[in-house]
Amino acid sequence: MRLKPEYLKVIDDIKYARIFSSTETVLAGLRLLKKVVDDAESIEELSFNLATVVPLLFKARPTSAMLLNSIKTFVSEIVKASESGDLNYVKQHADVQLQKIERNILQLAELTAKIASHRINDGDTILTNSYSTIVLKAFKFAHHEGKKFKVYVTESRPGSEGLVLAAELAKMGLKITIFVDSAVRYMIKDVDNVFLSSEAIAANGALINKVGSSLIALAASEARVRVFALAPTLKFSPETLLGELVVLAEGESSTILPEKLREEFGEKIKVRVPLFDVTPPEYIDAIITERGLVAPQAVVMILKEIYGWPFQVITLDEILEGLESWRK
Repeated sequence: MRLKPEYLKVIDDIKYARIFSSTETVLAGLRLLKKVVDDAESIEELSFNLATVVPLLFKARPTSAMLLNSIKTFVSEIVKASESGDLNYVKQHADVQLQKIERNILQLAELTAKIASHRINDGDTILTNSYSTIVLKAFKFAHHEGKKFKVYVTESRPGSEGLVLAAELAKMGLKITIFVDSAVRYMIKDVDNVFLSSEAIAANGALINKVGSSLIALAASEARVRVFALAPTLKFSPETLLGELVVLAEGESSTILPEKLREEFGEKIKVRVPLFDVTPPEYIDAIITERGLVAPQAVVMILKEIYGWPFQVITLDEILEGLESWRK
């Protein structure tokens, strides 16, 4: 039994960050799983496809805590529903659960963005990078409140999604300056606050985000500019409290090395395309969540509050083992 090409395309797009926003990436992953459920013609087919697709999704974007947390919630509900043996019931339950999870993700993003907008004042210059729907919403809220501010955006290679963010902000009527990633230290002198999006927040308060974020935070620390990470608590990684390490994905070599050079030099030129990096907690002034501003040092307490202590959380291994036994 082979997976449909359309499934593999979504996984590939997620793996190589062709979907710019972390939130949109999560929604794409969840909708893929929902399609797997909808397409199944039997419980056996469903179990096989889910047991195949879920590990591929995990491996495609291991940095995204929200993707992992959301998949675990969705798949756990599907596995429970499948015990009924009624495929129609499973499909109906999947539809309800997807709507519930999506609604929660969007509500948390909205609340986080609203709180972040309160950190923007008239006359401010805010620096950001990459493309984030939450950061974009924060700017929209501040703009609609009549605040006058400027936004600096790094081009955000590889992918250059900063250009997309800059275009959307310009359409809103904001004053935008875009510049090459390597100019951050030069440009930081004009900045009042830094807004960074997030792939995940580790238990120690470290930020996992688009590569280049750590350099921005380092330059901001040197210039005494405040750095805020925008991250709903669904992006907090419970696995890191158990000692799991976050795997940082890399992109396609073709994004930086032209095909002509690859053909000419082949293996003589080694290409590395990191997509994400880790910003230590000491370079982050606060994490803005739907609960308000959180100190990086308080992340571990919030994780304990959410998941209890002793820690009660379904691990990735348990999900994968459950799917594997279900397939057998």
